[in-house]
Amino acid sequence: MKNLSKPCFLLFLIFIGCGTVHRDQLVHKVLIYEKSNWDGSNKGKIAVYREKPDQLESFKWHDGNQHATIVRAKLDEHNHTVKHFDVYRMTQQENENLAAVLHVSEDKTISVQLGDHRQDYPYPPSQWHSYDFDFASLGYAFPWLKKEDQPIIFNVLDLDLNESPPKLKDFGVVKMLFLQEEDRGARKLLKYDIDGPGLDHRGGTIWFDKTDGFLVSFEIEKPDEPGYDSGKLVLKEILQMDTGEWRDFKKKKLRPN
Repeated sequence: MKNLSKPCFLLFLIFIGCGTVHRDQLVHKVLIYEKSNWDGSNKGKIAVYREKPDQLESFKWHDGNQHATIVRAKLDEHNHTVKHFDVYRMTQQENENLAAVLHVSEDKTISVQLGDHRQDYPYPPSQWHSYDFDFASLGYAFPWLKKEDQPIIFNVLDLDLNESPPKLKDFGVVKMLFLQEEDRGARKLLKYDIDGPGLDHRGGTIWFDKTDGFLVSFEIEKPDEPGYDSGKLVLKEILQMDTGEWRDFKKKKLRPN
């Protein structure tokens, strides 16, 4: 560092500063999405909270239901993929029951624990994201992945529910191709085509915020979980919350009216 000229040193600081903007600007923000089929049926809600720059928590629920799903994820700061998952079922009594754990070791082996069943998945692709996680980690990684005039390529890793017990599977490669910029209200968006074997060649369109890089919406022909015949996600609002307010938010969503 001491050998850098002053102009180069300033450029280095600017570059480092730009790299931290995307990490910190969404801390203590809650992105609230509506999830449904393409036709708007089977509506559910997803709230994604950034507690720390490299930590996401997803809270998924349907209005009127007495349970919800919580996914707490720690992201790798170097390749921006998931480093650890804890999946919980939350009840109306505010109990959180651990349902699954995913952990990536130093040698990149992915270990999945489902009850008494453990699976070790060696040699995963370097860039992977979970569609069942509603591409929340893709929304985290996007600011680092986007490059002008170049496709974004990653693999989809999810549990194969056709297996008993379910096993982690690489469903294949997905490619995102930039289409155009769009205005949606006061927000400028980047629109991409998204498709490939990882989505069974039943892809669609995905949008990200141009300035901050977070996921705004997608419309994908392939559903990401049972109970849906297609996938649609739309950002409805962004709220500011501290950890206490976030905890209370989750509790209130499962309380009877």
